[in-house]
Order: sequence, then C-alpha cells, then structure tokens
Amino acid sequence: MNITASVKLSEEDCEALKGKYLDDSYYDTLITEDCDCLREDGSILFKFRKRLLNRNEADVAFLAFKNLAKATHSRGASAGPIDPNSVYWKKRPIIKMNKPGGWSATYVNLSGKADGKMKVQNEVASNIVGYWSESKQMKMNLPCRMSHYSRQEFLKVEDGTPCIQAISDSYKKLHPEWYEKQMKQAMIQPEMVVGETPFSTITINRNFRTGVHKDAGDYGFGNLSCLEYGHYHGGYFILPKYRIAIDMRHGDHLCVDVHEFHANTALYETEEDKLLNDKMPDIFKDNLEVGVVGLNNRYARISLVCYLRGELKSCEKELDPVLLKAKLPAKTKVSVMYVNKLKERKNRVKFFDKNWARCECHEDALKRMIKHKMINVIVIDDTCEIIGKVPTASKFKEKDGITILNIEADGKKGVKPCNTKVKNLSYYIPTWEIAKRMLKYDTTVKHYQINPPVFNPFSLT
Repeated sequence: MNITASVKLSEEDCEALKGKYLDDSYYDTLITEDCDCLREDGSILFKFRKRLLNRNEADVAFLAFKNLAKATHSRGASAGPIDPNSVYWKKRPIIKMNKPGGWSATYVNLSGKADGKMKVQNEVASNIVGYWSESKQMKMNLPCRMSHYSRQEFLKVEDGTPCIQAISDSYKKLHPEWYEKQMKQAMIQPEMVVGETPFSTITINRNFRTGVHKDAGDYGFGNLSCLEYGHYHGGYFILPKYRIAIDMRHGDHLCVDVHEFHANTALYETEEDKLLNDKMPDIFKDNLEVGVVGLNNRYARISLVCYLRGELKSCEKELDPVLLKAKLPAKTKVSVMYVNKLKERKNRVKFFDKNWARCECHEDALKRMIKHKMINVIVIDDTCEIIGKVPTASKFKEKDGITILNIEADGKKGVKPCNTKVKNLSYYIPTWEIAKRMLKYDTTVKHYQINPPVFNPFSLT
C-alpha cells in the first residue's frame, strides 16, 4: 500500500497539542497493513511492515525486555497531561503547573517539603538500554556510558539483541539513504552501538500512552516495534499533522520520522479481551500504590524505540572502559541460564515468569559465561522445573568442578565432553575457566552431586 500524506493541521496547532492525549477523533486514516507513506514533496514520512518478527521471535524478545521498563517521572510532554486526582499526584500536592492542564509541575514532596525547583511529569514505565551521553543526575556530572540496565541486566539485553538486529536490517531495506547516514554517524563511537546496528539506544516502554511530543536528541529516523502479552485494543500511533494513525502490533516494524509530532491513543480491554486476560497468568508484580500510569492491567504492551543519540559524537575519545562494560553479579549470587529454544508455545509461556537468561543450547550457555567472565552459574535443561529458590553460591562447596543438580532415572550423569548428547541435565559451574575447559571437550573436568535429601532445587518433569 502506498499513500501520500497531506498536511491537515498546522505546526502551530500541533504545538498547541503538546503534552495532550489524543483519541480516535484525531485521525482519518488507520493503517493496518504494509504501507509506504510519502509527504507531498516526495520525502518519506514512514514505512510500516507487519510481522517483521514471527511469533517465536517476538515472544523471545518480549521475554528479554518485559521487565526492563521501570517507573520514571522524567519523560517530558510524552508522559501526558497531569491529573491532580490520580494516585501519584494525590500524594504530591502541586505547587505550580507549567501551564493549566499541562504536563509538568513542581510539587510538595512526600516528606512535606515544598520543592519549587524540581519539575516532574506523570510517572510512567519507561527505561533505556544501550548507551547514553553526558548528563546530570542528583547534582552529579555523568560521562558518556552504558545505561544502568544494560550493565546490570546484560544477559537480558543480549537475549533481545537479535530482535534489535532484525529491526536494523529492516531499516536498511526500507530507508537505505538514512540508514547509511546513521551508520556513518554511529561509527564515530563504534563502542557505543547495540550489536551491528546504527542504534546506540533503545527506549523500552510498557503500557505507555504517550502525549503529543517530538523526539529530541536523536539522529536519523526512529525505528519502533511492539511486543505483546495478552489482549487489548487501541494504542494507535498518531501523526496529528497528517491525521494518520498506525495500528502497530506484536512484531511489527515502523520506520518513521519521529521529529514530527506524534502520540498514542489509549490502550483498553474489551469485555472479550478481559475474559481472555483473566485466564492468563499475571506475570508482573506491580505495586499499584505507586501510581505508575498504565500498569493496572494484566496485559502488557512493550514498545521499543530504537535510535542513535546525536550527542554521542561529542563523547571523549578516551572513554572509561569500566563504564562501557557489564557489571557482573555479586560473588554470592547465582545466575541462571535456561536452555530452551522456546519453539513450542507452552515452553514460552512457562518461561514468562522467570527472570533468567535464555540459551539455545548447552554450548551457548558455556560461551556466554566465558564471554562475560562469569562465576556461579546454574545451567538448567528445559526438561527440568525449578521447585525451590535458586540457591546462593555458598550452597556449593566444590569449586574445582561442576555440581550436578539432577539425575536421570537410569543413573548418574555428569558433564562428558560437549560433543556427548546432553539430556535431562542441570548443573552448577563455579567459574568461567571451568566452562572454557568444558567447551574444549576436557574430559578431566570433575563433577559432583548434591545429595537430594540435603539439597534438591530441581526435579524432572
């Protein structure tokens, strides 16, 4: 489908809408299929592709990103109009609004102190992974760096990287001119890009209905996708200037000029949606008393906004390598890698409530452990179900080999050379050096067993 977008609303009229929510009355055309949209001057406004990711790929990406959107009150006009009667603002009496019915305010904080300097917006679930430019936080000057969640949740971000790569590959096909410009710009700081893409940063939103805004601080086109859990309606991406909306759903790709004003319509459940959602596991543990907008529903819409931070080109040439690397877990914590290709829907659903890294195979788990120089890792085969809490590292006394966590009915199993078929096997690896030996088919790697009556966190399904 090819269409030409005509200007229906002036730039001044769009500016007057800044920070406001839009409903269905602000569009005449709803895009629900593949579409190339040009402005009247022939320039690209957006290109939209349905089902860029197949169901399996989209589900895996959802698992990777579902927990990374965290509460924030600093999303500007996109956070939407402030409702003084909402849960969040009832606890924070407003001192002054940026304008009547506006989207930013100073307030009386929870300790009762009138803070007339700090301006905040509605609290929404949004966060970034990837890299960020210099900024000020809590009166501190922060240098160019890997984002906090990329450092802390590096395995999850790594799980989601194939999805980001797929979006990048689609961008290259849909808009090669801007892709090449953006890639050239990204290569000024090649250590600050996600995978082999022209993206430095991914904003991850959950159930976030954005108010009218333009994206700022990015270079090139915005590339968006959507990942879903459960059933809902709405959430259309609106370009009010052209009165066009796009229905972006699970695994779709939207390549769009985000320097135009845009917003989203409300997300909502029909009666049928709610009946279906009520039968699904509640995979989030949100504290609704916090008042984060959009989290009082069982369904989830995770939106991904992929872009290049324009300011990264100004970063110091000698970047602190510590700020660009993953932060390994504490020495007492055990990380979990779950071996499951997730090809079957039941396996994906089973995995939704687990905050574990996912691996294609046992060899993949070993390689990831070596790559990040990790210690204290449990590898769980998908034939096993956890029936207790993941233990601390102190539970495992032997550090010169691996510890087997379950046995097959036909007898004891250990890690044989990696070319031996591994079945019904879960085990603890104390160091990445031992993982390296296993990957090299070292048959001298010692293996131990925990006596089930003493400690048995796993059982066969």
